[in-house]
Amino acid sequence: MTMDTDSRRSLLSQLAFHPNRPHLLIGVLFLVLGLLVTIAILRPGTDEPWRTARTEDLVQILDDLGARQDRLEAESARLTALERDLEAGSQAQAIAEAQRRLTALQVLAGTTPVSGPGVQITISDPTGVIEAPTILDAIQELRDAGAEAIQVGTERVVVDTWLANDPGGISVSGTPVASPYRILAIGDPETMLSALNIPGGVADSVRTRGAEFAASQAQEMTISVTVPETAS
Repeated sequence: MTMDTDSRRSLLSQLAFHPNRPHLLIGVLFLVLGLLVTIAILRPGTDEPWRTARTEDLVQILDDLGARQDRLEAESARLTALERDLEAGSQAQAIAEAQRRLTALQVLAGTTPVSGPGVQITISDPTGVIEAPTILDAIQELRDAGAEAIQVGTERVVVDTWLANDPGGISVSGTPVASPYRILAIGDPETMLSALNIPGGVADSVRTRGAEFAASQAQEMTISVTVPETAS
C-alpha cells in the first residue's frame, strides 16, 4: 500500500521532533543544577556534609552528574539526527521512529514485559524504620539513572504509581508490601548502582536509619508484571 504525498507529509509532520526547545530546557536544567550545587557548597550552616566529604566522594558525585549529562547529550544528538532524516523525507525512518515511540510508551505504561540488564535491590527493615518516602527516593534515583522499568515487590511502577505508609510496612498503589523490600530495575546496572551509592544517597540513607541495603547487578533479568490496559 502506498501513501500519497499529502498523507506522507502529514505523517512526517506529526512524527517530526523539534529539538530546539528541549535543547534550551536541558541547558536551563544544567544551569539550575550548577547553581544549586554551588549554593549547597557555599551556604553557611548547611555546607558541613560537603566540607567534610572525602575527595573520593566528591569525585563520585561529579561522575554521576557527568553520566547523566552524557545521557542527555546522547538523546539530544539522536533527536537532531532524527529531525534531519525526517526533513529529508525518509519514510522508513519515520515508521521506525513511530514503532520505537510506541514501544517506549508501552514500557512507560507498564503494559508489556521488559527484559535486559539491571539491578536487584533488597532493603531489610526488621525494626520498621523505613517508610514510603525512602522507597520513593530509590525509585526516583533509578529513574534519574535511566531505568526503563521498575518493580517494587509484586507491583510494576508506572507513571501513576503511588506509595504510602502501611501498618505492616508500605503500600504500593494500595497493595501492601512488607520488609524485606525487593526492587527490580532494568537499565544500565553500573549507572544505577553508582547513583544509589553516591554519598548521602539512598544506600547511605537506609543504613543511617539502621536498616540493611544490598544491591546486585544482572546481565539479564525480566520484569514480567504488567498493568492491564484500560479502554480509552
